[in-house]
Amino acid sequence: NIGGIVAHSTSIQTEKIEQKPDYQTITPAGKNVEQDGGWKRVSPPSSDPVFAFADKINDVVINVSQQPIPENFKPNVEESIKEMAAGFNATDKVSAGGTSMYICTSVQGPQSVILTKNNLLILIKSTDEVATSDWAKYVQSMN
Repeated sequence: NIGGIVAHSTSIQTEKIEQKPDYQTITPAGKNVEQDGGWKRVSPPSSDPVFAFADKINDVVINVSQQPIPENFKPNVEESIKEMAAGFNATDKVSAGGTSMYICTSVQGPQSVILTKNNLLILIKSTDEVATSDWAKYVQSMN
């Protein structure tokens, strides 16, 4: 549990209890999470809720987790995100339509992307490398 967000593997392990976030979430244009497997809670019951869904960019599987921006990130959210990203070695800062995101690429290929949008802290993990321009398009499409 880093900075209030739960880092998760590329396969989401959850209990079989159907749950939906009780906070406003965002998804990319055209994505219907409920039809495509639904939201999965990826945080323990004793922690603040973090929900995730699976998706793809091109043929690369990604897991997108979202939670409200933690209180300990306020009032300087941008600095808190930068510090969290540094903890993940996500030092590549990219702008996607006014949204800053930090990308970490492991030597094996999988990537982690950290950003905030619409008062949410978002962590995206991929199973393989995704082009920076494709990350930017994906993040821009999230509303």
